[in-house]
Amino acid sequence: MLSKIIKYLGFIIIISFSALSVFFSLTERDIEDPRIKEKISYTTFFENRFFDFRMRQTLDPKKFDKKLVMADIDDYSLKELGQWPVGRQTWANVIDKLRIYGAKVIAFDVFFAENSMSCGETSVDDIMAQSIVNFQSIPGNKVILPYSLDTQGADHFEEMPDQLYNFVLDTKNSEGIELKPKKVSKAVWPIETLLNTDVSLGHIQVEADSDGIMRHYQLVGNIDTLYMPSYGLQAYIDYTGDSPVLEMLNIGDYKFKLASGNIELNYKGEANVRWFGNERQFPRVSIADIVKAYPEDENMKEIFNNTIVFVGASAYGAYDLRHTPVDPMLPGVYFHMNMTHMLLNGHFYKPQQNSTFLSWAILIGGSLIILIIQFFGNPILDLLSTIFIIGGIYYYDTYHLIPQGYEVKLFFCFFSIICSYSWNTFLHFYLANKDKAFLKNAFGSYISPELIDEMYSTGQHPSLGGDSGTRTAFFTDIQSFSTFSEKLSATQLVELLNEYLTAMTDILLEEKGTLDKYEGDAIIAFFGAPMPLEDHSTRALRVAVKMQRALLVLREKWVSEGDKWPQIVHEMRMRIGINTGEIVTGNMGSASRMNYTMMGDSVNLAARLEEAAKQYGIFTQTSKFTMEDCQSEQFLYRELDTIRVVGKSEPVTTYEILEIKEDASDLLIKLQEIFSKGISHYKAQEWDQALACFKESLELELERFPLLKEKTNPSKIYIERCEQFKELPPPPNWDGVFTLTSK
Repeated sequence: MLSKIIKYLGFIIIISFSALSVFFSLTERDIEDPRIKEKISYTTFFENRFFDFRMRQTLDPKKFDKKLVMADIDDYSLKELGQWPVGRQTWANVIDKLRIYGAKVIAFDVFFAENSMSCGETSVDDIMAQSIVNFQSIPGNKVILPYSLDTQGADHFEEMPDQLYNFVLDTKNSEGIELKPKKVSKAVWPIETLLNTDVSLGHIQVEADSDGIMRHYQLVGNIDTLYMPSYGLQAYIDYTGDSPVLEMLNIGDYKFKLASGNIELNYKGEANVRWFGNERQFPRVSIADIVKAYPEDENMKEIFNNTIVFVGASAYGAYDLRHTPVDPMLPGVYFHMNMTHMLLNGHFYKPQQNSTFLSWAILIGGSLIILIIQFFGNPILDLLSTIFIIGGIYYYDTYHLIPQGYEVKLFFCFFSIICSYSWNTFLHFYLANKDKAFLKNAFGSYISPELIDEMYSTGQHPSLGGDSGTRTAFFTDIQSFSTFSEKLSATQLVELLNEYLTAMTDILLEEKGTLDKYEGDAIIAFFGAPMPLEDHSTRALRVAVKMQRALLVLREKWVSEGDKWPQIVHEMRMRIGINTGEIVTGNMGSASRMNYTMMGDSVNLAARLEEAAKQYGIFTQTSKFTMEDCQSEQFLYRELDTIRVVGKSEPVTTYEILEIKEDASDLLIKLQEIFSKGISHYKAQEWDQALACFKESLELELERFPLLKEKTNPSKIYIERCEQFKELPPPPNWDGVFTLTSK
């Protein structure tokens, strides 16, 4: 219950934080308090930069706007003209040339705030003024000069200069509703000589976002409750003759209506620039080339005819390079050109409320979809769904919504979706590890960590308590272990057993066997519980072969240690009994003390087979039930006998596992073939033929274990039986079953 509360509380926190972040990113620009602005600036930092990245994917580098031309004060011009700032005489020359080349509007991104020093009778300011008059004498032609609002640290006009009354925008507003008030700065106000030429005026006022990038353009300025056009807007008005209207009917609802469409403004009179591109999207001509060009230059006429010419600087020394979403070092005049292009082409953003609605819908809808999908409990489905949702939304936004003018706050939408997925995955991982730790504490002594991990990967948890099923019981015992305690000290005995049991248990757990218990030197184990294993019998036989190999390696090690161990250790042998059948496994014992163990008749038979192996002189004995259940083709084995073990009335056919087939030696293969022929003759009561086979296999038995020549082995046993039956044949109803009289 507590885990569910924590889980859903986490989701609520993630979605709430993301929703608040989207809200703050929408309002941060209008907040004036620097302390609040600083605390929530993280929202616009991530949202705006992520939008910039997506927006850049939609820009078409092949598009080119010939109507807007930059007359560039570049490094080449400064070198050719030999002066900075550029002289008024040069500007007069440029204006005259542009008049000849057919330019319609010249917008100077250059301040003319001081009178020029002049030695002649005619001032260079007058010369430039006359060029402006000549240019504007052509109907529809206009020159625009810039001014500034509220220049930091500079004086401003207490009242609006008279010249600005000619540029007051039409306004419809409700009582008491206005944009942020501004004042006209005296610092860069144009000189009287140029103002008297009836030039147009446009304010240049740019405030970068909190991350230092220029995205918002102040389109109108509130001066004494009268609204003045910006530099870029005035270029649009002079070029088109449009009379736009500013509407402020409700607080926060500020619209600017143009012939090309409507554009939304914020409280500061700013609009978000919808970028067309950088300097590669507009024609550019150096002013030095304009000055040097001939009046009849056809190329210049083709470039400038019926255009708006923006005069600005790209020269590094002019310090007019701006950090923008499309270029971190873009000449500032291109900022204005992008706005004018936007106004001319009606390339506006959709109303903010439309984009906001989509932002909320994606944030809440995407997060809820992820939560619903995670109820299925499939981690692969969770991951693929998260990737698909994010990828689909990203593609739809970048290549469908942004080109249509939507500005969706996608960063925190994705943040909510990814964090919801991550939070659920983290909790699932934590709780799974917690449960796994419990299982490892409960089962770590019995089964391998890999088997516990597999329970989780397959979704099959062990069944606690009594549980019946077909499984394989596994018993091992060291031959004649009682004599070891007579030859070894207690310390040596513990050291020997620990080394032996460690090696054997590692093999058992490696094959996903379950350790039931140790009884002195004996290992009691089973396969197929608590985790079901389809190949439990095959694994048990494979473990038996590996254990016999491991004991051989240990014997060689003990021999190499010289006198540390007595001869009995050097010759240590182990017997293994294996049987497959119906076995009950589970926690058994009292309420206060229990043990995970196995019970059943099949378990008893496995124990009897391990004990009976001694009577045949073999070391690994299994039953017919195991051989029928396992992948027998993997092993080299021989049928040993059909016996009745002590305590059992039903006979069982037993087998000796010789080796894994692909690793079997020629000797073992030959032994298996000859011995099996002998068994066939024995069952057919063909005693002479059987004796011949068993005598031949006896030689191979002795070659297999040369140190055990004095010990019994299966071939010796069958030679004795055949000789007895040859002298005293069995009864007519003989079934070939041999009854063991001792364990």
